[in-house]
Amino acid sequence: MGEEWTMSNLIRTAIVFSFLALVATVVSAQEKPEPSTGEAPKAEKACFRVRNLRGMDAVDDRFVYVRCVQDKHYLLTMDNACLGLQNSIAVAVANGYDRVCSNDHALITYREFDQTRRCGILNVERVADREAALKLVELRKKPAAVEEEEKKTAAPDASDGRR
Repeated sequence: MGEEWTMSNLIRTAIVFSFLALVATVVSAQEKPEPSTGEAPKAEKACFRVRNLRGMDAVDDRFVYVRCVQDKHYLLTMDNACLGLQNSIAVAVANGYDRVCSNDHALITYREFDQTRRCGILNVERVADREAALKLVELRKKPAAVEEEEKKTAAPDASDGRR
């Protein structure tokens, strides 16, 4: 009988350790974004509450950096290039709800000269900080610039004498 008791204890112990290993794996998979390093910054789809906004900065006409309370940072990607956004004033979220998420038809408004303009928010991503947001923007813009350069070099030369 003592041998059975020992075997059941071993089985229980194995089950408990298996459960703890599973929980540790799930928790580690849900880690928060880390401060930026030399590699590509982490970004995850996210939402934020408008009332928690502490600052917005248009990085260019397509991306907006957002700072919220509790040291939370976000990068907004607009659904189209918003002409004049980078040099505008009074950038604000225009949303009928308190929460802004990707693809929920939220808008930003901004003033360019004497006109109020609107632009749709396509993606909301949580980033570690402003530096990580700027690095993501540069990484996302770089492929477009490289592609444009490749198009120029791949175009046939008009001076090769062919008709």
